[in-house]
Amino acid sequence: PNGTGDLQVNSDRIKVRATEGESAAIMLAADEQDDNGDSWTVKANTNQTFVIQNDISGSSDVTHVSITPNATVANSTVDLIGHLNVGHDLDVTGDAVIDGNIAVDGTTNLDVTNIVGDFTATSDTITFQSANTDDPLLYLKQTGNNTTAARLYFVKDKGAAGADNDEIGKIQFIADNDAQEQISFVKMISTVSDASDGAEGGKFQIQVASHDGELVDGLIINDGSAEDEIDVTIGFG
Repeated sequence: PNGTGDLQVNSDRIKVRATEGESAAIMLAADEQDDNGDSWTVKANTNQTFVIQNDISGSSDVTHVSITPNATVANSTVDLIGHLNVGHDLDVTGDAVIDGNIAVDGTTNLDVTNIVGDFTATSDTITFQSANTDDPLLYLKQTGNNTTAARLYFVKDKGAAGADNDEIGKIQFIADNDAQEQISFVKMISTVSDASDGAEGGKFQIQVASHDGELVDGLIINDGSAEDEIDVTIGFG
């Protein structure tokens, strides 16, 4: 009485059986049910779905979890409407079809075998790491029956006017010296030599560590002083 005491049922199961054309439901109402969100309802619907609902909206019960059964259990569907917070491992057996964005906050290991469609990563650093011989290996594979090839773009988009000496892209080859210090032994740099509209010119450098670990230009390919003219400098010292 008055909300005190427990109800204990010693039985194998409790059965709620609805009449023809009606759903069967059990409601749990907390705190005198005087606030939105106090009530939770578990319901078996006439379309064979099972739902968990809450009255947080105030006007009606809103479904938060929905289960659609299938005679082949592996083909049954569980719909979670809203965010899912997982405090430990999340194991998925089978395919995971994601229609939307994946937001990763922190360090995450992804074992991905196939991505269909475009893939965009907004991140400062992406690392492919392996301890196996001759790995990791990065493939750019073109499988079309055509005369075109795979492409690798380094794009500099400042959101403002470009300027002379803007760096476009760099590739560095880094390894240990005999003191186990990470040293850049070779570096490739592409630069805007002349950003003038209609007179654009580029510059490409290959630098090599020269005797003391200092990178110096071994090859410079530079925009010339006239149309269709390219200047090349080979060697240093």
